[in-house]
This record gives sequence, C-alpha cells and structure tokens, in this order.
Amino acid sequence: MIAHSSRRLGMLTLLIPAALILCPLYIYPLAKIVALSFGSNPVSIQHYVELFSDPFLLRVFLQTLRLSATIALLCVVIGYPVAYAMRVASEKTQRNMVVMIMLPLWTSVLVRCFAWIVILGRNGLINDALRGTGIIDHPLKLVYNSTGVYVGMLHVMLPFMVLPLYNNLCRIDLKLISAAESLGSSRISAFLWIVLPLSMPGVLSGALLVFMGSVGLYVIPALLGGLSETTYVMLIEKQINELNNWELAAAMSVLLLVVTGLLTLLYERALNLDAATGFFGRILKGIFQQGPITLLIWRQRMLAKLPRWASGERSHRMQRPGARHGFSTTVAWIVIAALALPMLVIFPMAFGGDSYLTFPPRSLSLRWFENFFSRDDWVTPLITSFQVGIIATIMSMLVGVPASYAIVRGRFPGKGVITALLISPMIVPVVILAISLYALFAKMNLLGSVLGLAFAHTVLALPYVVVTVSAALRTTDPSLEAAASTLGAGPIRAFCRVTLPILKPAIVSATFLAFLTSFDDLVLALFLGGTNAKTLPLRMWEGIRFEIDPTIAAVSVMLICVTLTLKFIGERTAKRGAKAGRVAGAVGR
Repeated sequence: MIAHSSRRLGMLTLLIPAALILCPLYIYPLAKIVALSFGSNPVSIQHYVELFSDPFLLRVFLQTLRLSATIALLCVVIGYPVAYAMRVASEKTQRNMVVMIMLPLWTSVLVRCFAWIVILGRNGLINDALRGTGIIDHPLKLVYNSTGVYVGMLHVMLPFMVLPLYNNLCRIDLKLISAAESLGSSRISAFLWIVLPLSMPGVLSGALLVFMGSVGLYVIPALLGGLSETTYVMLIEKQINELNNWELAAAMSVLLLVVTGLLTLLYERALNLDAATGFFGRILKGIFQQGPITLLIWRQRMLAKLPRWASGERSHRMQRPGARHGFSTTVAWIVIAALALPMLVIFPMAFGGDSYLTFPPRSLSLRWFENFFSRDDWVTPLITSFQVGIIATIMSMLVGVPASYAIVRGRFPGKGVITALLISPMIVPVVILAISLYALFAKMNLLGSVLGLAFAHTVLALPYVVVTVSAALRTTDPSLEAAASTLGAGPIRAFCRVTLPILKPAIVSATFLAFLTSFDDLVLALFLGGTNAKTLPLRMWEGIRFEIDPTIAAVSVMLICVTLTLKFIGERTAKRGAKAGRVAGAVGR
C-alpha cells in the first residue's frame, strides 16, 4: 500500500513541470478571457446578447460555419475516392500515396498560400494557360475572393479527411465485396451495401476534423480572401487590433471555444460510433450506418418499378481487377497532383533570374537566395525563429516527456481530465490562445520578446510532444522496467537505461515536430512578436500581403527543404529505434 502511494505520488510529481507551464500560460489566460466576456463592472451577458442580436456579427458567424461545413462536404466528396483508391492499391503504391498525401502537411501554410497566389493570380499559371489556349481573353479573378479561400482551405484540409478515412477503410475486409459479387450483386450495390456503411465512422470523424480545423483558420482567409470573405476569427482579430473592444472579442472567443468543444465531443463519439449509446448515439447510428442502407433500399424499390431497359440493369460480368477501381484511382492521382502542384511551381520560380515572378522562369539564377542572406530584414527574423524554436522545443520536451510517462504509466484520479488538458491546446483555435496571452504578456512586459514568444510556442508545441511520446510508451513493454527494478535498479535508472533508449526515436520525432510547430507559427507571432521578436513567418506574412517579392519563393523553398530534411531524419531514427525495440523485446522475453 505504501509502495503504491509512493508510486502515485511520483507520477503526480512528473506532472509538476506541465502544471507550471499550463496553469499560468494557458488555463489562467483562458479563464481571464471567459471572465472578461461577462464584463468587468457590473457583470452582465450584454456582449453575448450582442453576438446574436447584431446582424453583422451573426452573419459572419453563420457564414464561417457555412464555409467550414462546405469545406468538410467537399473534402468528403473529393477525399473518399482518394482514400478508397489507396485502400485497394498495392502495398508499395499505398506507401507512396500516403507520403504524397502527407507532403502538404509538412509544408508551411504560408508557403502554400503564396504558391496559390502565384498560381491563381491575374498573371498566374492558370490564367496564362487559359489565355494561351484562347479559352479566355481577360484574366479570371481566382484569388482574393471566395474561390481563392475554397482552393486554399481544400488544399490544407483534404489530408485531414483522407487519412482518417483511409485508416477506417483498412479495417474493412474487401473480400466481402467479392463475396457479394459472387452471389449476384453488382459492384456498385456491393459497395453501397457493405463498404459505405462500414466506412461511415471514418467519414464522420474526418468531416468533423476538417470542420474543426476550418472554423479556426486565420491565415488562409486573410491572405486568399477578399474584403467580403471575413471569417469569425478575422473579426475577433479586428475587434482587438482595430477597435480595441476586448470584452466583445472575449465573448466571441468564448462562443468559438464552445463550438470547438462541442465538435470535439462529436469527434470522440465518431471514433467510437459502434459503442455509442443513448439518444444521441442512436441518432448517429441511424444517420451514418443505417442511412446508406435505407437509401439503397429505396433505390432498389424504384428500379424494380421500372422496365428492365429503363432501370439500367446490366449483367454482372467479372471484370479485370484494374478496371474495377478505375474511377477512384483516376480521381486519386488527379487530387494528389493538385496537392503537389504548389510545391512544383514554387521550386522553379525560386531559381528564376527575372526581377518578378514568372513561370516557367526564362533564366536560372541564385540571386534571390543571395538576396535573402544579404538583407538584415530577412536574416534577423530567421535568427529569431531559430532562437524561439530552440527554446520552445527544449521547454516542451522537458515538460512533455515526464507528463507523457505519468499519463501512460501512472494510475491516479483525474488522469483522463489531465490528459485532455495536455492535448487541448491542439484543439483550441490559435487566435484565442494568442488573444488570451496578449493581455497577460502586456502586464508581464513580455510582448515583443523572444522569451515570451518561446513560452507561447511551448504551450502550442506541448500537445504534439505528449501525443507522440505517449503513443510510443503505450507500445513499450513495462515489464522491461520491472525486470530492471528486480535487478536492483531504481525507477530513474531503470527508465534511463531501459525505456529511454527504446523511446529515442519517438523523442527525436517529437523534438522535430515541436520545433517545426514553433518555426511555422504565424498567429502567435502576429499578436505577441511585435517588432522586436519578428519571426520568419511574420516577415513572410508582411511580404506576401504588401509586396510580392521573388525572395519569398526562395524562402519557401528553403522552408520546404528544412521541413523535409527534419522529417527524413525523424523517419530514419524511428526505423532504427523500432529495430532496437524489437531486439530489446526479444531479449526481455
């Protein structure tokens, strides 16, 4: 009993660093925002009433929800054939497709926005191609309007739809389709009766993930949208920076937090749709599991009432395996090509010798890379980004690794709540975190400082460290530590000599992920960086908004190369660590 209490106390001690970071820099600022939304003196719900009574605020809120829902629906329509084509492809092709789908996730959002401005602009790649073929005489307006927003958001959000759906489809045995066809079912009917209902949890979880991410997006609507494409997050930023209406901005932030929280609960239910109970669970099952089957029954009844020649019935002849999935495979490769297009355009333009952006470049040169390293207004933000990223990475690792060990190995009351709290900064829209920290840092004189920005980035990067290290710990055999303890090693020595070497790949991956999360952040730097702590993404933001300088293309290429290099190192380390873990497991057995 004493040993059990001592172990529990030890695990709780490992959570102290996380508490020292999250309590003052995350929980307290968010609580202050909630309190501020009710006014200061006297306390009232006036600002919440204004949110739903002001026609403009209500219109922007509904417009943001409609935009997010539309993006989610488009991602389902476009992403389903891609995920299905990945599922039925060979193992090698699956690996290649997964890498190409994830490639945009490893690229800065700013880089992708800049690429789409170049592609969709008046003199961009698409307009030049259409005018060159004589299809149009005047350039189409494809950016700085709703078209640009939809294209940019689809490019960013589509992988979040495809990957969860692909994981869900991998759990479905496709031999069921062959069995249905052997019993006389058509290929379409077999898909609608079997695959579609079974894949609905993946569809729902992916759609909710896209919706959650779209609601809180700031960079893409601000860069690719026009004046009429204001989103709720952009309106919150305007209330702070232009109107100085903190109380209304706080109420808007709380409303967005409530929406995000409800979506998170829906997402959790979607992941466990089969185990969902109660009234809400029955509704979800009815819509997403029984719904497709009900629609198919109605279709079959309607076809049965038509003559055979009008119903479109055909004999179910066996087809070649490649012909069975031709449509989904074609769509998948078109989508993958579209996802890769921005990076394929950026690289040649970065090496162009012209004084303005052209594609393809008429001459090759390194002048824009030289221009970057010769200008202090570019080099200084780069140094600042590295300083902030290194400090934030070190702090998030020192906090995240012990916390991960505590929530995986420990047994104590409230572990689920603590785990959710550690991961929640990943879910909260970044602009709300930025607003809450702005008021705190102003009092602490941390605005415009490298240390203040590093603290903020630590909160942002911590969930990625916790998720990565926790996942590795769950696959690590705890009996190895127990064996070391029976041989006389203390808990710390057993962890350092046994578990830590096995966790090395995950720790390396978490380190790179934390650094990239900090290095790629714009929103926190926009609110908290000021002029004294201007990071590279903030300098790029200014360049994209106020000047289209080819130097930005060179910066984009360097960011892509840095990201891919770090990812490659992390993957190689993970493979070596997995091999070492298998060896250690075999020795332990």
